[in-house]
Amino acid sequence: MLNIRKVIGTTLAGLVTLGMAGTAIADPTPDQTYAIPAAIPTSDVEKVATWQDMKFAMFIHWGVYSHYAGWYKGQKQEVGYPEQIKAWGHQQTWDSRIPLSGIPREEYLATAQTFDAPNFDPTAWCQQAKDTGMRMLLITSKHHDGFAMWDTATTDYNFAKQSPSHRDPILELSQACSQVGIKFGLYFSNIDWEKQPENPWRNDNTLNEEGYMDYIHEQLKELLGGKYGEIAELWYDMGKPNPEQSDKMRQWAHELQPNIMINSRVGNDRADFEVGWDNELQSEQTQGPWESAVSIFPKCWGYCEWDNVNAQYLDTGYPDYPDWDHVTNVDNQTWLRTDPNGAAKKTRETLTNLFNTAALGGQLLFNVGPKFDGSYNEWDASVLKAIGEWNTAHPGVLTNSRPTYFPIEEWGKTMVDDSHIYMGVEKWEEGKTITLRGAGANSIESITLDGTDQALSYTVEGNDLAITLPAVPDDFLPVIAVKTTTAPVYVPVGLTTVTQGQTTIGSEHLEMFKAPTPKTGETQVIASLTSGDKRAEGVSLRFDTTGFTDSYAKYKVTVGDQKIGGLTTADLAAGVGAFTLEAGRTYRATLSYDDPYYALKGFGKNTKVTSVTVSAQTVKEPASISLDLLSVTPGEKVTFTGKNFTPDATILLTLHSDPVDLGTAKVAADGTFTAEVTIPSDTPIGDHQLIALDAASGESVSIPLAVAAPAPSNPPAAEPGPQSGTQPSNDGSSSTGLLARTGSSALPVLFGAALAAGAGTLLLLRKRTARS
Repeated sequence: MLNIRKVIGTTLAGLVTLGMAGTAIADPTPDQTYAIPAAIPTSDVEKVATWQDMKFAMFIHWGVYSHYAGWYKGQKQEVGYPEQIKAWGHQQTWDSRIPLSGIPREEYLATAQTFDAPNFDPTAWCQQAKDTGMRMLLITSKHHDGFAMWDTATTDYNFAKQSPSHRDPILELSQACSQVGIKFGLYFSNIDWEKQPENPWRNDNTLNEEGYMDYIHEQLKELLGGKYGEIAELWYDMGKPNPEQSDKMRQWAHELQPNIMINSRVGNDRADFEVGWDNELQSEQTQGPWESAVSIFPKCWGYCEWDNVNAQYLDTGYPDYPDWDHVTNVDNQTWLRTDPNGAAKKTRETLTNLFNTAALGGQLLFNVGPKFDGSYNEWDASVLKAIGEWNTAHPGVLTNSRPTYFPIEEWGKTMVDDSHIYMGVEKWEEGKTITLRGAGANSIESITLDGTDQALSYTVEGNDLAITLPAVPDDFLPVIAVKTTTAPVYVPVGLTTVTQGQTTIGSEHLEMFKAPTPKTGETQVIASLTSGDKRAEGVSLRFDTTGFTDSYAKYKVTVGDQKIGGLTTADLAAGVGAFTLEAGRTYRATLSYDDPYYALKGFGKNTKVTSVTVSAQTVKEPASISLDLLSVTPGEKVTFTGKNFTPDATILLTLHSDPVDLGTAKVAADGTFTAEVTIPSDTPIGDHQLIALDAASGESVSIPLAVAAPAPSNPPAAEPGPQSGTQPSNDGSSSTGLLARTGSSALPVLFGAALAAGAGTLLLLRKRTARS
């Protein structure tokens, strides 16, 4: 059960059960909707939540390889990435039977000795990243070539020793990013061609060479030991470590930097977040910390100069050679540098990727490689500048925003902050009406084209929000800003009302959340349930599945704050319960792993939940109480009346905040009881709660009671002159008490009590409105 943090302007009325909002009073229409917070929350782990809030970061590949820019001896590097040119040279085929034509070490070292980088300005680099809207800069401390970009004692093959400038770029960047106000991260290659044979076809070297793990450890101690400040992210890459080696690399990093986040290329499911394949973008809502690493040019991570070449990656030409998945004809897009509209195309593509990645719960790590001299290609820099200008015009998209439970629509995706829904519209067609399902329960203040004052026409019908699009905006990615009076809410599209007996929910009405680990399927399946204005007891859920096994971990089913774990696939098929659904709430019945070793894995590539069958033993009106008086003085009597309680149950009556026993009552066969109690004479003046507790079932119901000071026995004479106020009541009520009106006069207290108890959902009435 999810909790509403702020209340949309509705009125609670009637009777209140503990921890449950009562029926809302709004427009006099019969239909009701049940809303939950629209924002998907960050992790409960502080360092993970901090990392998730970044959303956008700069990736920089810079090293000796930047000198070659994808060319060697006048020939273009046809295969592999430019940052791996030391091994590839001007290789023309992926076939590993063809000997490598790489760059000899002596020649590569001679190039390193010219690496003075006169245009390297660390402050400008960090400021450029910040101006682009990025929250972190992450740079290659060492790539596969083994050349260290920091002043290391582990090898002379480093920038500080070989460069004529003898600078320490990693130190300068860490300091500059701290001064500018963004985080700093490091890429670290698990393989090292100074210590290992070159294997650029797969880069799957083991880490088993004698002393090699000690070498890694010494380098990590230098990088993470404090000299280079706080490191937000450590981006391990390539190689084939065994589980013990992955454990060590994870342990070393966490010991040296407790708040560091480690990517999944540490291997063997030891990561803090998943990164997937190069240039891989998600298209489904993905649960858990994850990142997409995308380069400005798909096959250039280090700087390349293929501006006039439509770089097509060739297959091997050998029919008996098994092609890799990623060895295909790929347009590298470097030709965009010479296209008059190329910068706009790349900016639009990158902003769409950024919005979608953030909206699906991830972080975009965007790579742009600088030149060998430390400067940036002007075209590349213009794309970064345009991205930054868009982020400045749309500050809410990345600032304090979260992905949402709103469904992915054909026009695009959504983000929310505390008072806005941001709709990133990829498919804009003038005059077309687009719909955001589940958004109709929001109290809307305005709908505008984000970054402008242009108001948009919209209608709210039922649970959906429909907006009519004006002329196509002059923007790389138009964003519609829906301003709400409170935190945005969502009515689940597949919300199902549970009735007595069985109700089957098909997969089309379930919410599926993909796991960040590639090709492992879903990690959460959610069915949204309500019992309406009734209480459902003895509720069980049966999951019809395919492909599920018990080989990795047990499962758990969570319904609100009720959880049953340690489940097998047989348990899921038999039915899991019993749960209780209180009246007036939306429950998110969630299937997930129960404490798995690696939480970022899914149920399996070929698994599927085909349906969920919900069974309820009883569905009844919720227990409720009322009082004859809502305000009394100490020592005065008040009468409880209860209904819909368990017949023959014993009810314990208490006064809170400091619990005071007021006695008991016996429930009649029709589920009702009446009891007169005396408020103790020493009860403090103020607001209290009267609670009726079913001793057997534990069901508890409360209602507010105001305790007032007795009226003075000899009130002072009234001053002569004009009078204001109400006439004395002649309705027979007590002179000190207020007659109860089914609890409605205590609404402010009920509101506070419901929120304090964790009211699970807000009941809103459906309405139809039109605004322009």
